[in-house]
Amino acid sequence: MLARLLRKAPLALLIDEAHTLDQSVGQLILGAVQKLASHDAPILLVLAGTPNLADRLAEMHATFWERSRILPFNLLPEQDASDAIRIPFESAGRTISADALAGVVSASNGYPYFLQNWGRLLWTGAGQSATPVTEGDVRRVQSDFDRMRDQFYSLRLRELERSELTEVAVAVARAYNGREDLHKTEIAASLEPIIANQGTHCNFASVAAIIRRLESVGFIWEPGCRRPGCYSRGIPSLMDYVLKAASSGTSATSV
Repeated sequence: MLARLLRKAPLALLIDEAHTLDQSVGQLILGAVQKLASHDAPILLVLAGTPNLADRLAEMHATFWERSRILPFNLLPEQDASDAIRIPFESAGRTISADALAGVVSASNGYPYFLQNWGRLLWTGAGQSATPVTEGDVRRVQSDFDRMRDQFYSLRLRELERSELTEVAVAVARAYNGREDLHKTEIAASLEPIIANQGTHCNFASVAAIIRRLESVGFIWEPGCRRPGCYSRGIPSLMDYVLKAASSGTSATSV
């Protein structure tokens, strides 16, 4: 099928959520693309997914994927986050004040989904005038953003509860204590009492299994971390939300 399509034009095959790709289907796709590429066919395969994607591809026994170009994505740095808000406004002949922009960037934590929502709220909430978007405009839509963010976080908390990860997530969040990243040995130290209480021996395998599960829900994140063997906070304010829920004794259904 791919070969027939390639007779018409170069082909790009894009697969999102690839960490959930059926193993047998993945093997077929990887094998077919590899075979066509070896004959210089103009084909590009792009697989996007969570950090579990690497483990999923390893299960497909197609080791040549490791020689592909691997592009880890992290939270946006401050300048890129600022541009994501500023440039669309300026392209439409509108501006946003420096103070308002700094507040939005700070509240977004460099998370693209939050930036998208801030942009939408400010675009519709600040009116269509040529005057700059101000801090007052930001304050007017702040409550709308807070509701969206908390609803999003409640779904993440529910996922942690469903995966029986709430206790370890709280322990890890307390270990971070506002820091940008932690070494896996520090994460292991925070998990040791919990693993012991569960009657499981705390070793490399047990800690690694929990870390992989926390990665799968975006609670911590290895790609882009500044130090080898370290994990950064997936979304910084998510940890704050989980700690707040734990201290108030609430769950995802009541937060």
